[in-house]
Amino acid sequence: MRVQVRGIRSIEIEMVDPERAAMFYSQVWHLTEVDRRDGSIYLRATGCYHHVLAIHRAAGAPALRRIVYDAASRDIVDRLFQSVRGQAPQCEAPHVLSSPGGGYGFGFTDPDRCNFAVVCDVCDHEDCADRSDHPTKISHVNLNSPDISRAGRFLVDALGFTPMDHSGALTFFRCDSADHSSMVLCQAPWTTLNHVAFEMPDVDSTMRGAGRMRDHGYPIEWGVGRHGPSGNVFAYFAGPEELPIEYSSEIRQVDDSYVPRGPEFWSRPPGRTDEWGVTNPHTARWKRIQELFRYVPDAYRL
Repeated sequence: MRVQVRGIRSIEIEMVDPERAAMFYSQVWHLTEVDRRDGSIYLRATGCYHHVLAIHRAAGAPALRRIVYDAASRDIVDRLFQSVRGQAPQCEAPHVLSSPGGGYGFGFTDPDRCNFAVVCDVCDHEDCADRSDHPTKISHVNLNSPDISRAGRFLVDALGFTPMDHSGALTFFRCDSADHSSMVLCQAPWTTLNHVAFEMPDVDSTMRGAGRMRDHGYPIEWGVGRHGPSGNVFAYFAGPEELPIEYSSEIRQVDDSYVPRGPEFWSRPPGRTDEWGVTNPHTARWKRIQELFRYVPDAYRL
């Protein structure tokens, strides 16, 4: 049986002004603060995960510290460790965690030196009902890579991801979930964060969230529209310190019978940037901020 992670549990970012960022993510983005420790702030969505966002103070420029995957059990964590350690540039052994929510897991880096972790047995929440206009979880993370073939092989061979559709510069990867994809790799000259997508309960919540962002002075950088391969409705923004973030809903649900398709299938008429043909191209700012968030070097240990 193939051993896989089953989704993105959380991301960790470094901000020059963590307090301002936390105020935005709680009051505007609609997450909820659940813990503070050693100057770091932890926020949850409405789903069960203890937290989906950890904000740490940056030593210099804002950066992406870590992407944390969820695993179903300690046995799967241990088996994934055996798979990862022979392929990761850096990898620590699984151990009991003392961070907020606790758990059991290990950290490692991928070929682009992005920091990841796989964890299980976290003290998650029992109250996990959807709330209108509130994110439920992190839907996916999109990373820029100069070599998506190498980065993609690592996702597949080390972590059990399944390659999905390929559209333009993007390749999509599915984990142990019905969601079409939870990781996306974008061919680019830079090793940076492309964006983080937060899932909303429905299209109405995505639209209301986009309106709320505009009301608070955060214009839509691209959207609202509908993507092709993943099928989700999207609206993109520059968050505090220009972190590229997305509200997303209605991601395509698939099973093992799904047949991935290539760029020819997903091509669009000239000038169209989404499946509906209603949204304008992304702003120059959106393109620029996809180059900003680099990885914190060697911050892989949990």
